[in-house]
Amino acid sequence: MTRLNVKEHLKLSLVYSGVAAVPPVLQVLIQPIIEGNERLNAIDFSQIGIAEMVTSLAFTITLFSMGNAISRFLYDVEDNRESYNCMVSSVFNSILLRGLILLTASFFLQHYIGNIFSQEGLRNFGSFGFAAIITGINRSIITTAAALYRNEKRVQAFIIVNIGNAIVRTGFQLIGLFYFEMSFIGYVYGSAIGSSIVSAGVILVTYHRSGIRYSRGILNEMNRFAWPLVQYGVLAWGLNFADKYFMERFPSELGIYFTAVNFALGMQIIMQGLQAATQPEIFRYMKEGTLKHEEEIRSLSNMLMAQSQLIIALAILPVMAYLTLFYETDVRLASSFIALIFIRYLPRTQYVIFSFVMYYEKKTKFFLYLNIASLLVNILLNLILIPRFLIYGAIISIMAADVIQVIGAYIYAQRIRPFNWNLGKLLYSPLICMGLIILLEISKYTVGMGQYTSAILSVLILISSLVILYRRDIKRLITKI
Repeated sequence: MTRLNVKEHLKLSLVYSGVAAVPPVLQVLIQPIIEGNERLNAIDFSQIGIAEMVTSLAFTITLFSMGNAISRFLYDVEDNRESYNCMVSSVFNSILLRGLILLTASFFLQHYIGNIFSQEGLRNFGSFGFAAIITGINRSIITTAAALYRNEKRVQAFIIVNIGNAIVRTGFQLIGLFYFEMSFIGYVYGSAIGSSIVSAGVILVTYHRSGIRYSRGILNEMNRFAWPLVQYGVLAWGLNFADKYFMERFPSELGIYFTAVNFALGMQIIMQGLQAATQPEIFRYMKEGTLKHEEEIRSLSNMLMAQSQLIIALAILPVMAYLTLFYETDVRLASSFIALIFIRYLPRTQYVIFSFVMYYEKKTKFFLYLNIASLLVNILLNLILIPRFLIYGAIISIMAADVIQVIGAYIYAQRIRPFNWNLGKLLYSPLICMGLIILLEISKYTVGMGQYTSAILSVLILISSLVILYRRDIKRLITKI
């Protein structure tokens, strides 16, 4: 029976979150280089945000949730090399096939797609859309490879793929901007070329190891598992980008909002690194028996929540200072929204933890219903709030949808596999912290509180909550040290 090795788990958490931090850190480091009065401004960043919307949709469609599927089905074929090779090669071939179909469809529909935008630079979809789609296909390949390496605990391969992609992609973004065109077009083409080089390397290595295969039998089974997650993925894409589409007619505000969200995306990627270390261990414990490993599963879940909250608390002030000191245009106004946007990842982590149960039990159809409800609420609130409150309207809308997802995931997880979670640590405390920070944000306008005063108090709330909840664990750690 496997026991929780806390030291090994923390080591893997550090590795995965550290590796996951490299791409967003590089993006943050180059932004002051590419932003300025003679370079990119808020409107350019708004167009980059819309291009990212296209990339993310292409990613969702071509990935077809194969990252999640390969993470789960690996445990069914890991003892049979022939089945393993067939599964891995078939998965990557299916991504390439979906990518080809999507590019073909986009070619014929490019005029209609361009007409949904109001900015002139976006209405010519052909000028940026195909490059954005190619970036999405490459992201699908790299994400699936990273999921495979993570579950196999091939840490070196995981590091090479993720860091290699971050460096090459960022390098070509700079080349695209400074040697091709100083606009969102140069940025998008640079991303496409850089990510293509890395994904081509992944495909070649995969074919060398597993051959070129395409098994309908294996894919049919994986697709039955993945199809509800694809529907969920499209809905989640809508949740993440509906606000940006509704703000597209306010380009300057969208550029400011996209900059703040881009820093939060870095936060999300770091969180995914932590989740990457936790998910395989929880799946292994569930495979051996939830009742036998109740304490280990609960400990891992509490640890993931605490790590996420601590990272959010430690990141708020440095990111605000970075935006204030190193940005020249209106983009620097994004600093005032950082605390509010970062705490969104408290309910996101809660949702991930409760979702582990549905993934393992293969009850993925529920995600469709939950996310339809969340998306409808989100769109309705966006329509009502964005014209009046702009960025704050978008933030309120997405937070409301996030809370609906958390509550729904917890209730359904308890139905299919009841578990004695520590709700004080996992559910109540994070939501209370989020509520208090929202009240502080309101105080910025009702009593004239400065943005840094509000941010410092937000950090104190997050840290104080951790100290109160984990004081025994902290004492034990100090005693050991």
